Amino acid sequence: MIDAFLPKHLRRRDWLALAATSIALPSFATTAAHTPGLLTSWVIDDQAWAGVWQPGSAPRGVALPKRAHEVQMLHPALGHPGQALAVARRPGETLLRFDTRSARAVLWHDIEDDRVLCGHACYALDGSALYTTETSTDTGAGFIAVRDPVSLEKIREFSSGGLDPHMVLVEPDGTLLVANGGLLNLPETGRTKLNLQQMDSSIALLDAATGAQRQAWRASDPFLSLRHLARAPNGTVAIAMQAEHSDAAARRNAPLLALLDTQGLRTIALPENLALGGYGGDVAFVPGRNSPNDDRFVVSATHAGQLAWWSAQGGDPRQLPLPGAGALASLGPDWLASGAQGGVRGEVATHRVDQQLASVHWDNHGKWLA
Repeated sequence: MIDAFLPKHLRRRDWLALAATSIALPSFATTAAHTPGLLTSWVIDDQAWAGVWQPGSAPRGVALPKRAHEVQMLHPALGHPGQALAVARRPGETLLRFDTRSARAVLWHDIEDDRVLCGHACYALDGSALYTTETSTDTGAGFIAVRDPVSLEKIREFSSGGLDPHMVLVEPDGTLLVANGGLLNLPETGRTKLNLQQMDSSIALLDAATGAQRQAWRASDPFLSLRHLARAPNGTVAIAMQAEHSDAAARRNAPLLALLDTQGLRTIALPENLALGGYGGDVAFVPGRNSPNDDRFVVSATHAGQLAWWSAQGGDPRQLPLPGAGALASLGPDWLASGAQGGVRGEVATHRVDQQLASVHWDNHGKWLA
């Protein structure tokens, strides 16, 4: 029975080794329930994991056959408290439901042979569906798969509105906002970008019921790949971008942030003295602790080793060092950020978090876990 839930590329003895490693970890239930944490993924000694890290402790989780990209809690309407979903890093093959309290896998699910996962997923507002970003292994075309949120089986799919769909966000009216990175990748060439001179990145607004495209936006610079999304309460959506210019200086000085609102999509230019490496790994909205005037968007500038902050209107840029900056998670004015070199920075209830975990390489994304 267990074998029915295993990824097809895992042999039984491989799974037994992973399971033994996971079971040896302490239960999450032994930690203080009120201590906030980061639901995320990481690598230690070439072994990938997904689970929870809490300030002052070591991360605890489930061993994975390959790296995850996004990890999030199941929608509360599904009735599985404590369970989370891990989405494999692109080109990904597996989804995993696991229990954050016992650090046990609940359900492994392999996606269809003619599709690969692009790293992100989100739930319908009422939890009735799971949307995953995917690519055709035959043509490279982008798709949004509509999946059963519990069994993870695909129900239907429709075009993402472009190539390389990365992140999908459900709007308050139930429509889907998709960041199409615009790059062509095929299985035989892995993560190699095959169309840099013809890339076509866009933000597409899709009808969740029919898949019909209602609107699309593009940056004025065609070599900016639009990849990650975060919404402010007033409806403004921040987009973290990754530069694909052939010139190294152009990449280094490229903007990382764009804002989408009722006026359209606008790119936030960097000051001349601020170079952030051209790579936005994640984006989050962090409301001001004392005043809405302090509301900010933050982008993890991975290649520059910085957290880059802007006002909610895209002004007043600032920096905070974090080597290999990646995952961003916030709840109200509290926030946590992790980096590929093991660092974690943040602010929780006005207390600063600044820790370094030896040998832990944090992956790109995280969610706040209260």
